[in-house]
Parts: sequence; structure tokens; C-alpha cells
Amino acid sequence: MKKSIFSKIFSINIITIVVGVLSLAIMQYIMISQYVYREQINGLKENAQTIAGFIERGTAPERLESFLYGFSRSTDTGILIIDRNGEILLASTPENTFNHSTLRIDPKYTKDVFENREHIERGTLGNAYSSEMFTLQVPIVSVSKDAVLGAIFISAAAPEMNRMQSHLGRIILFSLLLVVLISFALSFTLSRRISLPIKNIGKAAKKFAQGDFSSRVEVSEKHGRIVEIDELTHSFNDMAYSLEKSEDIRNNFISDVSHELRTPMTTIGGFVDGILDETIPAERQRDYLLIVKEEIGRLSALVNSFLDITRLQTGNHTLEFTVFDINEIIRRTLVGFESKINEKSINVNIDLESETCLVKADMNAIRQVLTNLLENAIKFTDPAGEIKVLVKTRQHEAVISVYNTGCGISESEQKLIFERFYKADKSRSLNRSGTGIGLYIVKDILNRHKKDIFVKSIEGEFAEFTFSLDRGKN
Repeated sequence: MKKSIFSKIFSINIITIVVGVLSLAIMQYIMISQYVYREQINGLKENAQTIAGFIERGTAPERLESFLYGFSRSTDTGILIIDRNGEILLASTPENTFNHSTLRIDPKYTKDVFENREHIERGTLGNAYSSEMFTLQVPIVSVSKDAVLGAIFISAAAPEMNRMQSHLGRIILFSLLLVVLISFALSFTLSRRISLPIKNIGKAAKKFAQGDFSSRVEVSEKHGRIVEIDELTHSFNDMAYSLEKSEDIRNNFISDVSHELRTPMTTIGGFVDGILDETIPAERQRDYLLIVKEEIGRLSALVNSFLDITRLQTGNHTLEFTVFDINEIIRRTLVGFESKINEKSINVNIDLESETCLVKADMNAIRQVLTNLLENAIKFTDPAGEIKVLVKTRQHEAVISVYNTGCGISESEQKLIFERFYKADKSRSLNRSGTGIGLYIVKDILNRHKKDIFVKSIEGEFAEFTFSLDRGKN
């Protein structure tokens, strides 16, 4: 039979508490009962020793009898003085407790004491008493200590001790019930605090399975919070946020790709049909074929983007670390963009700390990083704007920055630009050829080098991307 996490935690807590408290209560009851018993016996022993002292000092029988009478009434105990044969010499007991027709104590109750051993007897001493008594038997020995002359029997009512133990048991039982009730309430509250957020997470997870990524688990601020549950809730909400963003990016990507594929394919199809049915005159066919070629290039770039993503996801990209001059790679990459730079009249500044800066990395992968960063910088730089490439060294690293003026990146988008398929410009007029994976590839490559990339930007002014590489040696 399946049980909820609430019922499991609650039942385990209650069982553990009840067993623990019950065990503790039983131990306390036993220990306190033994303590009360020992105190009672010690009290009887002290009284017996006092009486023995009077006897040893040779107190006259009349005076001794008077003393025992007063002593018996003040301590509510029964006192018997018997000789070596068990004959009762003196008896002073509380009213209605002793059978005064009893003249002799049965030898089976005096065996131990006449062997010079203190003994405790529980019972009526052969019906000498009308109710059960605790009787301490103390021998009376001769001055030379070599013979037992008689014994002192001092008795306390057993029902009184039973009442004390019963009262003690009721106190412990009441305490046990009180502790269990408090534990019940605390366990219920704690179990609910633990199980409720987990139950809410389960409900949210079911919504995720149905494709609803907007669900979140609320973090309660009303009661004392559990750190581990809070961490789980925050982690779940972070995951939900990432899934929702990924879903939004995926949906946007599908929309973008559908548009990107539909537009060139429609253009290519229309122009090809126009050429075939001679709607387009022969003298204009070359112009239209150039447009068709450009659209095919866009389709090819889109397909290559899918291939790059597949390669990154499958991990079929092994880095080959070599030592090379990062400054030279930057120069060569910039030369490759010369026509685009001149087309927009962009001013390019290169700030190199030294003529040569050796790094240890995968040269082709870093070339792709620089290509993607510079391509983005050129794309988003306004005409007659500025691009700066800086290389500096610090301890064992070379730090590379790519800076450009222009539209910049908003603070909210800075957290998303490295996501796969994310395109910061929603209007395709600015980035008609983009696929939204350039910066994703950059971050993946640098992560494989155990490095990271950072962005600094002010919207409408500039954007700067900075990453580092390990320095190399010849």
C-alpha cells in the first residue's frame, strides 16, 4: 500500500517519539520507585538502629515500652521486639494493624535475622499484621558480637508505598501523554512543512510534462523555513525558468527558421519559374540568378548552423592544443572581414600589449571564436562606427576583448545572448542572415578550454566581449 511522504514522515516521527518517551518514562518510573523504596528502607533502618541503641544501653522495660509507643505513633510504623525463640517481648503498632493474639513469629520469617543478617520481608508475617507490610528485620547481638539475642522488626505499611508508586506512575503517565500530544502537533507541523513544497513540486512537474512551463513553486515566508527544502524549491524554479526560456527560444527559432527557409525558397522558386517560362527577359536573367545564388548561400549558412549544433551536442569535437600567436590570428581574421569593414566605413583599432602573444589552445577553435565575435561586432556597428580589439596579459593568461560601438545589448538580454538560437534583434532587418548560435558556439568552445566569456554593454552605446586563454611557451 502506497503512502504519501506526509504520512510516512508523520508516522515515523510519532512512533519514534512515543517509543523514546515511553522507554524513558519506564526507566524513570523504575529508577524513582527504587529510590523511594531505598529511602523507605533507609528510614526504617535508621529507626531500627535508634531502637537498638536504647536496648544495648539497658533501658528499663517500662521506659522502653513507652519510648516504642511514642516512636511508633510518630513514625506510623509497627515495632516488634522478639527473643531468640521468636517470642514477642514488646509490640507497639498503629491501631487496627496488628493481631495482638499473636505471641510468637513463625521461625520461617526469622531464619535470616537469627543468622545475624539484616532481612526485608514483605507480607503479613503469618497474619500477625492485618495488611501487607514492609518489615525490616535487624538482629540484636550480644556485647561480644558472637551471639544473636533477639531481633527488632520495624514495619511500614506496603499500601502506603504502593500509593506513592501509583501516584508517581500517574504523574509520569500524564507527562507522557502531554509530551505525545505536543510531539503530535510538532510532528504534524514539521511533516506538513516538508511534504507540502515537495507535493507542490510534483504538481508543477506534472504541468511540465503537459507542456506548461509557466508553473512555479511558491516559497512560503510565513513559518520557519527549511534550508534544504528552500534550496530544492529555488533550484526547481530556476530549472522551470530555464525550461520556459528554452521553450520560448525554441519556439522563436522554429518561427525564425520557418521564415528564413520560406523566404529564400519562395524567392528562388519564383525566379526560377520566371526564367523557365521566360517571364524574366534574357538580359535580366543574370541579375536574378545572382539573387538566387545569394539566397542559396543563406540556406547553406542555415544548414551549416544546424550541423554545428549537432556537432557540439554529440561532442564530436576534440580540441588539439598547440602554442600559437593570438595577435597573428586576430590580424588574419580582421583581414577576412576587410570588405565588410570598408563597406560600412568602420574604424578598426588594434591595441596589442606586445608584438607577439603566445597562447596554448586549439587554434582553429579560437579562430572561430574571433570570427563569430568580429562578425557580430561588424553587424551591429553603425556606419562610420568603431571596433577595438585589445590583447593584454596578466600572470598566466592572455585577455582578449572585442569592443564595438552601436546599439549595444540591454541588461535583460545580456543573460540570454549565449543561449542557443537566441537572437537579440527581433526585427530581422538588422540580422537577416543570423541564426542565433554564433555566441552559443563561442561560449561552448571557451568552456571546453575551461574558460568563460563575459559581456559588458550599455544599450545604445557599446558592447564589449572579453575572454581569456592560457599563455603558452615556445
